[in-house]
Amino acid sequence: MMTWNYRVFKEKNGEYIIREVHYDANGSIVACTERAVEPFGESLKELAKDIEWFKEALTLPVLTLADIPQPKEHKRKRDRRKNMSREQLEEELGVAKPTVARRAPRQPSGAKRVLATSGKKRN
Repeated sequence: MMTWNYRVFKEKNGEYIIREVHYDANGSIVACTERAVEPFGESLKELAKDIEWFKEALTLPVLTLADIPQPKEHKRKRDRRKNMSREQLEEELGVAKPTVARRAPRQPSGAKRVLATSGKKRN
């Protein structure tokens, strides 16, 4: 189960900010928010509770971004040239739906259907 709390960070420029820090089930830090966070609440009671959690952050050791594990680089990107469409996959698996021939739209009664014209007038 992952947990989180607020922690104070000392930035490279010497300023202090508060970020959310996330921990794994063993209590090891796994990530933090990119930017500083602000107290928030949908009511005064919720805002007061959030401010209390901010105060708790002041009692914990100060962190720097160097204390946060960096995401691992992907060794190589996936070769997407081998991707196939859904239709290709269905056909390969033998579950493709048979295509249904479409009928020509029905002409209103009394309308003549013209297939081709030669350009000559009929007498």
